[in-house]
Amino acid sequence: MDFIQSVDNAVVDFMLGLQNQFLTGFFTFFTVISEKGILWIAIAILLLINKKTRKIGAVYSLSLAIGFSLSELLIKDLVMRERPFIANGDIKLLISAPSGYSFPSSHSASSFASAVSLFLCDRRMGRSALVVAFLIALSRVYFTVHYLTDVLGGITLGTVSAILIYLIIKKATSREKAKA
Repeated sequence: MDFIQSVDNAVVDFMLGLQNQFLTGFFTFFTVISEKGILWIAIAILLLINKKTRKIGAVYSLSLAIGFSLSELLIKDLVMRERPFIANGDIKLLISAPSGYSFPSSHSASSFASAVSLFLCDRRMGRSALVVAFLIALSRVYFTVHYLTDVLGGITLGTVSAILIYLIIKKATSREKAKA
């Protein structure tokens, strides 16, 4: 466990050395669009409204809800890991300090649950969503509000949520087709 924490601390130090005006502006965009899940919720609504994308919207919405709920409402309170800027009081944040615990990153879990579910249902839409999800996750490490392992945990949780929901819905719809 000490090795993992030392790697996490090294990444935090690296990110602090990397911070500059350009990257801060770039990553601020990705952190802001993911606040409160606004981007992902807006996409869910658009997918659910359109009859042609409603099935994708169902997979997407369930994946997002499960990824967020598990990360934010369950796992964070079980693990109770301090955020990097709390563990190291010398860190000066470039964004507003988020509340709550650090592991796993809910931004990463929600982003990857959304992006992976889109990718599984529609490769074209999913590719773009995966790039955005990756940049959102990276922004959380850049701003030192999460350790690298927090983000990797969120990515894993979101990805697994999306795959499970996709497979469950795929199996349920194939049963319905077989009955018809």
